[in-house]
Amino acid sequence: MMATAEHGPDLIAREQLLELTDQLGPASCREFISNFINMWESRYERLRRAVTGADDAATMDVVLSIKISSEMAGAQRLAELARCAQQRLAHSGAAALVSMLALFAACGRETIASLLAALD
Repeated sequence: MMATAEHGPDLIAREQLLELTDQLGPASCREFISNFINMWESRYERLRRAVTGADDAATMDVVLSIKISSEMAGAQRLAELARCAQQRLAHSGAAALVSMLALFAACGRETIASLLAALD
């Protein structure tokens, strides 16, 4: 299972956001992060529906989407949570992720708040 917030990865990697800004430029980076923020609720809802429907393929699709987009956005803790979910899914199926939904919701809220603050 995922490490606790005290011992796990930072919520966001500010150095990664700076690197992304250097690579894309400030305006494009801001747009990318804004898109990530705007898509979170729909990604979480897709995850919730797939998990509660015990749809392994759909769950893997959204877990990978969360993992990859979080890695790109510097959302380290959310990416780590998705990696843990990916492993659990591979071993036990989508139904085994029900207990992780609250973690995803909370981590997503915290990540979005932190990214919004970083955009200011």
